[in-house]
Amino acid sequence: MFVTLDIVDVPDEIGNSDFSKTIFDSHSPKLTRGLMHYIIEAMAEENAITLRKRPVTGRENAFYFEERNDSVFKSKENKLDLVILDFEEFYRTELLEAYFGMVFDAIMGAAKLIRVGGALVLKIHNLGELISDREVLLAVETQINQINTALNKSGVAYLDSQSEVEMPKVDMKPPKEQLEYAYSLICNATGRPMSFINGQMVGSLNSTGEGDQKQNRLASIRDFNEVLRGIFESVFGADFIIKPDIGQLTEISNFLNSIEMSSLFDETEKRKMVESVLPIADFGINRKG
Repeated sequence: MFVTLDIVDVPDEIGNSDFSKTIFDSHSPKLTRGLMHYIIEAMAEENAITLRKRPVTGRENAFYFEERNDSVFKSKENKLDLVILDFEEFYRTELLEAYFGMVFDAIMGAAKLIRVGGALVLKIHNLGELISDREVLLAVETQINQINTALNKSGVAYLDSQSEVEMPKVDMKPPKEQLEYAYSLICNATGRPMSFINGQMVGSLNSTGEGDQKQNRLASIRDFNEVLRGIFESVFGADFIIKPDIGQLTEISNFLNSIEMSSLFDETEKRKMVESVLPIADFGINRKG
């Protein structure tokens, strides 16, 4: 959900500072939970939370929140300050909980294999015959312990010419396949690309990753429209929209050139068309005149 915030165009009347103050946690002078904390908590627990909105001192459009129970509804004067987050039927949480459980199990299995791979296997010639004789069993165990201690300390160990020390070979392919399968299920549930879910970088310097970027943006647009937009507009009392896709600068450049060369529109009309695809104000460009 935090990634989705990157595409949110904060209204000018709200301002980025007040928006951030409301959305994110604050740790000074004391911990104050931001709106995103309550949203994610309600989504994770699939429940409904009632928050009372309080203004931040010295800020015009920044708020903090207090959890309330249903008894608040009995007081009509407080209703305008209430924000209700209802995720009781947000079934995507159940899917993601199951899928991330699979990821955890695969990682735990891989960790066990890694520990096994770091062990030492000491193959002693005729060990079966030696330990069958009780009289020499203690001497054999003492020798094994001494060899193990020496090997762990990178010291000197003495072995029979037909004995050997080796590390066990482990097959990491199964847990890797389990992880990839779990990640694919998470991709299906969230709409995010695989490179985003598993945290991998673009594999090639010649690859721009445009496909993954577009897919990730589409997933963010869905999360914004389905989850965040209604909540933000309820809290701030303003309309929220999505920022233009800056990744399409080439297309935008061609569009701007066409507008500039056109004689069909005056300067005001051209300005409006430019602002419809490019957030000029965000770049500190002011209107002339």
